[in-house]
Amino acid sequence: MNETPFRSALQERLLTRRSLLAAATGLATAATLAACAPVSSPSSSSTTGGGKKLKLTMFVFLGGNLGVMPKEFVKDYTEKHPNVSIELYEQSNAVGYGKMLAQRKANPDAPLVNFGFFNTSTTAQGIGDKMWTTLDYSAMSNAKDITPTFTRADHYGIGIGSDQLGLVYNTKYLSTAPTSWADLWQGRKGGQLSFFGFPWYAVYMAAKANGGSITDMDPGFALWEKNAKLIRVLVESNPQYLNVLSDGTAPLTSYFAGTGEQWRQGGAPLSYVVPEEGAIPVPVYLQSVADQTDDQKAVVQDIINEMIAPKWANRWAETSVQIPANSLAKTPADLAKLPAFQKSTVDGFLTVDWDTIGAQTPAWTDKWNADVATKI
Repeated sequence: MNETPFRSALQERLLTRRSLLAAATGLATAATLAACAPVSSPSSSSTTGGGKKLKLTMFVFLGGNLGVMPKEFVKDYTEKHPNVSIELYEQSNAVGYGKMLAQRKANPDAPLVNFGFFNTSTTAQGIGDKMWTTLDYSAMSNAKDITPTFTRADHYGIGIGSDQLGLVYNTKYLSTAPTSWADLWQGRKGGQLSFFGFPWYAVYMAAKANGGSITDMDPGFALWEKNAKLIRVLVESNPQYLNVLSDGTAPLTSYFAGTGEQWRQGGAPLSYVVPEEGAIPVPVYLQSVADQTDDQKAVVQDIINEMIAPKWANRWAETSVQIPANSLAKTPADLAKLPAFQKSTVDGFLTVDWDTIGAQTPAWTDKWNADVATKI
């Protein structure tokens, strides 16, 4: 298999030596299962979860092409497993996770969703909230092929791909491309910025540039409180975000490279820039939600195992414009030339403490809303 320069860079930066014992155990388990399994054609249908009729809901990111792969997967999986039906709940993690918490409070035994796609900060927050149930990697045939950086020692979820946070701007309304995180708060006219809800990454980089850190965000909050008038609007959905960026209402932001590229491919006059200080990698995890029945958990684990297979990990990379987590998946050729996929970008990724981010996000959000959002 001919790997792209990006895949080589990913392997160089992220791959670590796997445990030979774990690999041997996984291969032995797979071989045993294969030997005992009945022969069937790939197109034949089967039942799972004891053959019971099961209805599941999958959390899917809202906006762009982020729903393409999940919809294709659901069609394929439910055709092969006619006793399982899967509905999609499309929403941002920022909004949807809050609704998941509210549903748990209202009816703990009826979770809003059963599984789905969650970014790293929501994954960390969910661990603190005991929102997830663990996955049994040893029972997942595709887990052994996942690049180690996308697996978790606690087994709360498993990665399918990774996006990154950098700068996105409107090429029609801004004649000069931003180059630095500092361009968010320096050298721009007031009212040109837009952010999605609470942009912890913009606060973090402001703190980092002014003597702070992920555990000392006060310098970042102070800078944004002083410069709140630079922000035109705080959006609550990807479609709203696309509108304000595209029509020039607020043509500069920090956001995901993958989403920005999807918008550009859709005709929006937008471009993604890797900041000179480095971009922030953001793995996407597939999580199984707690408080389900045992049958639901078993089927969800089977679904997640199928979703991280090379075919679907590659399809997720194609449609979401992300790094594929499965080491056997190929990086799409049309993505390898993008700035986000260059070796220099991967080598320059910033490292952040996601556990701190997950634990502190609720308090940080309250501070942002009180000290910054009220002054926009």
